Amino acid sequence: MSFLRSFVINLEHDHTRRAHMQAQLEALGMQAEFVPAVNGRALCTADYALYDRQKALRIYGVEMMDTEIGCYLSHYRLYERMVREAIPVALIMEDDIEISPAFPAIINELIADPAPPWLAVRFESLRGRVREAKTTKFKGECVKQLHNAGLYRLHTHVLGFGAYLIRREGAEHMLRYGQRIFMPIDQTMDRYWENGITPYIVRPLPVHQRQDFESRIGARPPSRHVGQPLRVQIARRAQRLSDGLHKRLHALRNRD
Repeated sequence: MSFLRSFVINLEHDHTRRAHMQAQLEALGMQAEFVPAVNGRALCTADYALYDRQKALRIYGVEMMDTEIGCYLSHYRLYERMVREAIPVALIMEDDIEISPAFPAIINELIADPAPPWLAVRFESLRGRVREAKTTKFKGECVKQLHNAGLYRLHTHVLGFGAYLIRREGAEHMLRYGQRIFMPIDQTMDRYWENGITPYIVRPLPVHQRQDFESRIGARPPSRHVGQPLRVQIARRAQRLSDGLHKRLHALRNRD
């Protein structure tokens, strides 16, 4: 994997998480560049200018938190770098994950494919129904056998961005689709029926989030949907109906 560009997103002052990731990478014989995360608690005017509040309310359903915007920008700027530096494929990781010993071999097999079907492959999921899939819809379809694992294509959203591979073409898709910030970055990629990035994951999942690390995003207030104006509620319901229709049309168009 010496030729694979790998990045770990890490707040500059978070030495504990940096040490945690560095120890894991060294134990697995992996190398990665630590890139400074955008601090959501110190956004500038130019950062806020990228946020589309009305679109967020319509699609995400609520206002985004500053920390969500910071996380978004941390990943988005790596996509810009991939295009600027002509990086063909990159492994992007956040700093609060646990990595399986099988991970390096899985990565090697994925990037060795001369004609990969994927633009991005996720290695973890925060969505319980995907993580512990009991039906075909949430398990997906195995399209390739890997080192003690399988590459699965999904027709549903994944949720979670702890670690993933992304090709430059996938980065270009995200740059075009996500120029305006309207929901968290992982959920932006999950809008596959609009952005053209079919969801792929590896099973068994080789990456998991550490539960003893406090979220840098912070807790989302449980009452954040309460008291929204009627026009916002109506727009949100209409959007959900539209999304449901377009997901069904996408599934029909992409039947094998």
